[in-house]
Amino acid sequence: MPAKLDALEYQPQNFRDLADTELGKEIWAYLKEYDNQIRMETATLLERAAVEPLAAGLIAEFGEDISDDRVKQMIGHMVRQVMFALGFEPERSALRITRPSLFTSGTTYRLVGSDPRTMKITREQREAWVKNTKNSAFNVWLNKQVRDENGDLLLERLYAVAKKYGIEKRYDKLNPGQQRMNIGVQLRKLVDPKEYEAKA
Repeated sequence: MPAKLDALEYQPQNFRDLADTELGKEIWAYLKEYDNQIRMETATLLERAAVEPLAAGLIAEFGEDISDDRVKQMIGHMVRQVMFALGFEPERSALRITRPSLFTSGTTYRLVGSDPRTMKITREQREAWVKNTKNSAFNVWLNKQVRDENGDLLLERLYAVAKKYGIEKRYDKLNPGQQRMNIGVQLRKLVDPKEYEAKA
């Protein structure tokens, strides 16, 4: 990760309740990863919303419950701060995202002092940007344990899995999707990858 983002701290403002959770901290760290900076910059060169190419990776990393509206709003707020740190400023807000995506709209950015319409991108860059990823082996493994046959999240199962790995903290004040993501963030650190990669 570029050194200039190592010490970048998120200023949560109205999102402090989520930002202070394990989930919020992990999302912030994820958005600052070098590969995701490249995705956001490439989207900017394509005159697309910076959040758009992050969708597949966010789902793979945190599960489909990342589609919670408030979590998505926090992600947009975080992305704005990352883009500022990278030297970009907002160009258009609430740009509609027409391709199927986690996000329905987002902000486009431009490099301060430059005209993005004059920038050239390669075919390889475009293909890398549109490439989709599948859900991670970890999320497949966890979902099989905490969702019923209809795909509905069962919180009693979620907390049973959490307890099995020594996680006692509860997140009852958050909605079910946010609870699942916070538990998932902690489980990812505790569960040996051999447990879920072999079953993927």
